[in-house]
Order: sequence, then C-alpha cells, then structure tokens
Amino acid sequence: MKADKIWALVLMGGGARGLAHVGVLRVLEKNGLVPDIVAGTSMGAIVGGLYAAGLTGAKMTEMLGGLNLTSYSDKPARAKLFKRPKNLFEYVMISDYKNRFFGKMGLDKEDAIEAYLKSCVGDVRIEDLPIKFVCNAVDLVSGKEVVFTEGKLTKALRATISLPLVFAPVRMKGKLLLDGGVLNSAPVEAAKAAGAEVTVLVDIHRPLKKMPPERIKNTFQVVQRMIDVAWAAAYEERARRADFVLRVPVDLGILDFSDTRRITMRGERVAAANLQALKNAIGAGP
Repeated sequence: MKADKIWALVLMGGGARGLAHVGVLRVLEKNGLVPDIVAGTSMGAIVGGLYAAGLTGAKMTEMLGGLNLTSYSDKPARAKLFKRPKNLFEYVMISDYKNRFFGKMGLDKEDAIEAYLKSCVGDVRIEDLPIKFVCNAVDLVSGKEVVFTEGKLTKALRATISLPLVFAPVRMKGKLLLDGGVLNSAPVEAAKAAGAEVTVLVDIHRPLKKMPPERIKNTFQVVQRMIDVAWAAAYEERARRADFVLRVPVDLGILDFSDTRRITMRGERVAAANLQALKNAIGAGP
C-alpha cells in the first residue's frame, strides 16, 4: 500500500525493549506498509538495519527463537565458561564479553558481533540498501553525534550498539564510537534530513523512576543509571519532533532478554490497535 507522503519509521534504542520493533514491523508487513526511510539507534538500528537490508519481521522473529551458531563455535575451554545463547541478542552480548575476557578489544578489527551481522546481510553498504536507512552513534573524541548515511552496514550497526561497559567501542576514521542512544535515542531529525515528510516514532522508552540508593551497588549499575537519566532528559524534546508516535510500553531493563516473545507480541498488539491512525498519518488511505 503506497502512502501519499514520504514517511520514515524511527526506531528507538532501549536494549531488550527494542525487540518490540520486530512486532511493529510484522504488522506493517501484513498490511503492505513499507516505509520509505528507516532511522534507528542501538537496538532500533539493529532491527531497522536488518529490515532495510531485506530481512522480514517474520525472519527476525525466527532469529529470536534460536540460532545455528556452528560457524561461531568456541574452543571447549571457552565454551565451559559461557552458557549457550538462546537467541541473536544474547549471542551478540556474550560474544563481546568473550572478546574482552580472552583477548584485546580489537577496536580496529571485525569482532564476533560484526561477523554475525555480516552473515545476515553480507558486505552491503548503507547507500545500496533497498530501503533508505540511517543510524547514529556518539563519537567520544569530538563529543558529537555521528549519523551514518553511507558505508558498510555492519560497521555502522556495530558502532550504534556499543553500550558503555557492555560492548567494546568501535574505532573508525579517527573516531571512537559508542551507542547512539547515549546522546539521541530517537533520531527523528536524521530521518527528516534523509527526506522524510512524515516521521513515525516507535516509542519504547521507560519513564524514569526514583531508584533507592541501595540498589545502585556497583560501577555497572552506576553507568546504566547514568544512561537512563541521559536518555530520559533527551527523550521529551526528541519525541515532540515526531509527526506520529506509536507508544509501546515495555517495563523491562535494557538487558532483560528473558522473554523475547512477550516483547515482540507487545509491539505487534500496539501496532495493530493503532493501525488506522498510522495510515491516516502517512496518507495511506482507509
């Protein structure tokens, strides 16, 4: 179904909550709604980048349920220390932990995460994707946002998911890149700069709540809380710039991948319930 306006689907970052984007895509596909542009950050960029490269929502749902990791099997000594991952996203996380425990960070090298992404999409470049795609990262050197509109898709995706203390940063052309959500988890402006007349933001942010001091016990929890605070501070301004907001409430932490099916189904239900309003927003008829 062709919309009257050039529209962009903007997929927020949010770790595990970002799997709700897969459910949203499934509803769009069932109804023949294909965005002209996909913009994403962090997990939203992973889902959006795979989709822009041709992976359907149904295929990504399969990937959530299990992986054939034969090509990426570990030596027995390493395998004993890590459980077998149940899905793509656990695999991505565990692979990076292994890299840091058993070798140098390899900032200039392709790591297991990038290798797996390459097995999904090959060496495709962003500018050659069938759907226009943009994603963002934060450069620690300049302190500024970096928006990817060209170059290898896998390298851009690897940069945008580099959550501090979870994934190693990515070095690229004099830049040291971290998760784009640290600065901007809803890249609405990047979508508009790419040519969108209407921006549809899938909002998966979790409202910031007070946290008792005794629950912040270690450095990792300090950094995670710091990121949550930064995201909350930037969210309201970013969300107001979107033309249509599809709110998917998912009250989970960014690293809680315990029930991926429930998260994707939440996205699917919300998208289905708001389908007509979304069609009206993009001019896709009754």
